[in-house]
Amino acid sequence: MNYNKLPLTVLIFLSVSAMFFGSCSFKSRNALLKTPYDADTVKTVRVINSLDNPAGYYNLIKPEDELAIRNVQDMRLIVRDPQLGSNTINNQQTYTTFKVNANGEVVLPKIGAIKVAGLNRTQAAAEIQKAYEAKELNAPLIDVRIANAYIVLLGEVGKQGKYIIDREDYELVDLLADAGGLTPNANNKMLRIFRGDRSNPEVIMVNLSDYSFIKDPKLKLQAKDVIYVEPRRAAVNSQNFQAYSTFIQVGFVIVNTLLLIYTLTK
Repeated sequence: MNYNKLPLTVLIFLSVSAMFFGSCSFKSRNALLKTPYDADTVKTVRVINSLDNPAGYYNLIKPEDELAIRNVQDMRLIVRDPQLGSNTINNQQTYTTFKVNANGEVVLPKIGAIKVAGLNRTQAAAEIQKAYEAKELNAPLIDVRIANAYIVLLGEVGKQGKYIIDREDYELVDLLADAGGLTPNANNKMLRIFRGDRSNPEVIMVNLSDYSFIKDPKLKLQAKDVIYVEPRRAAVNSQNFQAYSTFIQVGFVIVNTLLLIYTLTK
């Protein structure tokens, strides 16, 4: 392009337009997981596209689940070497992982196949313990966890990531405590939970500033839940303002450069 053939007003218009349209790319930059029901706050808990699944459905054992099993007294009563094929849940407890087959059974050493599909982890532990007791193990005490029953936490929290559901009563407030709470930029009046089929999920909006949310049974977490804590609008606006300021500074440089080019080619 030959700049000396363009009027000064056209050059300035082009540079300002570039600044404007460039800055638009920052709009909604921090708005993750937006829905048609977006708002800054809800009264307490609002449910969109409510599912009719029975309570705890997603935490029941299903084919292809991975069960982490240990004998609280002595894992060596079940497997010869507890280190083989084991999955360490924490530094002090070692579990051995077994996969639930297509028939909903888990095949365990010494006792064979045990039907566990449709049970929660406590019920499965009781069935496995009963089977081992029948094989005359010395007072086994079985603990079972669904190793792949996790939830995803995103947004303005101390620690984002995947969290394993390791007990039946794991609720939203427990998750937030494990994640180190909210950040100063969090909008505590708008937390979203996406549950069920990812193509048509149930959406649960929660106002954390109203303690009544603690009593809501919908906030018992279920496997594969995605929880998002969005930033406060003020925090987003502050970040956008910084982005706009950067573009404005770049714009001034462009305008000054074009003025210089125009002056030199005049």
